[in-house]
Amino acid sequence: MRFDGLKGFRDFYPAEMAFRRWIEDAWHRASRAAGFEEWDGPVLESLDLIAAKSGAEIEGQLYVFDDKGGRRVTLRPEMTPTLARMVGARAGGLPKPIKWYCVPQFFRYERPQRGRGREFIQWNADMIGSADPAADAEVIGIALDALRRLGLGPEDVRVRLNDRGLLKRKLAELDVSGDDEAPVLALLDKLRRDASAAAGLEELLGADRAGRISTWCREFPRDDAGELAPLLEACGEMGVGDFVEPDFTIVRGLAYYTGPVWEIFDRKQTLRSVAGGGRYDGLIASLGGPELPALGFGMGDMVLGEILRERGLEPPASPRIDTFVVPIGEDMLAAARRVVARLRTAGVSAEAPYRAVNVKRALRAASQAGARRAVFVGPDEWAEQSVKVRDLASGDERTVSFDDLD
Repeated sequence: MRFDGLKGFRDFYPAEMAFRRWIEDAWHRASRAAGFEEWDGPVLESLDLIAAKSGAEIEGQLYVFDDKGGRRVTLRPEMTPTLARMVGARAGGLPKPIKWYCVPQFFRYERPQRGRGREFIQWNADMIGSADPAADAEVIGIALDALRRLGLGPEDVRVRLNDRGLLKRKLAELDVSGDDEAPVLALLDKLRRDASAAAGLEELLGADRAGRISTWCREFPRDDAGELAPLLEACGEMGVGDFVEPDFTIVRGLAYYTGPVWEIFDRKQTLRSVAGGGRYDGLIASLGGPELPALGFGMGDMVLGEILRERGLEPPASPRIDTFVVPIGEDMLAAARRVVARLRTAGVSAEAPYRAVNVKRALRAASQAGARRAVFVGPDEWAEQSVKVRDLASGDERTVSFDDLD
């Protein structure tokens, strides 16, 4: 019987895993360069916690079940509720600002499509305890630092930036507030990807007010965007001004974000956003913690991987081992294993065949493994506790004593 993988889930063969680890390494290095500390939480969370952040309707997008204690739990679809819970539990003892990052696996029961699956790896970086616009600029800069480490520059990606306070104020100028605000914001968020959104705005607001919103979308009201001015200035100071573009259609979570919001897109705009984030100053308090300003972002591996492949930015294949040990004859197998053990103890990746093979076949295996050198364990040399070491690139060969081998 043949078994197939579950729809929306991925198998990571070694080549795919190496690509994933390459991306993750850039995330880790960018985080650590900015002084962020790594953290993690449980893969299972209370459904009540997730619903408290996102609303009860989120359950339809989750992997939900009752555990053996009768508790309603879910595979984590995101990390922010767990972050808020953990910070809230120890907020008084954590030095501010709190700068944390994580690279966990998430699960959502959604329709799989290009750049979106039912499980995915996502880099989250969050800062808690600072309300300064420079903190927002730093977090945006961290996301861009990782992309630059992967080979993407201002010609490849852009940060589309807005502010929820600015949005609310401009809509109030059109007498849009209260119950009318949420549906207008939802349509505004869809304008670039849903052709029916413009008609929906006109139906809700009439041609004149919808036309003014369309004008703001085409020509961002920079002269009347005081909420964003300090952040735009800070982005310039952080060296990421060339990446940033104000965009009135960036809205993000309606009940979640409180200030600047942003998304990173590839300039070809053929895919979903690479990353998205913003300021969520009220969330920790809403989930039972203290009042603390907070901001952060998430960057998934799937859309980013698609962009990197499109641009031919996959890393070269890494050698599987450094040294291939070749026993010359069946009698040298035990000695070869001793050589392998010594090399590994010295921190060198090494392996040997389990059965004696001819030299030509052994060198072919060494090449396939990407080995840098071969160590030949022959009876004459081993009688003097020595081996022959060959550089596989140059062909140079020398005799080395077993005690000096590393």
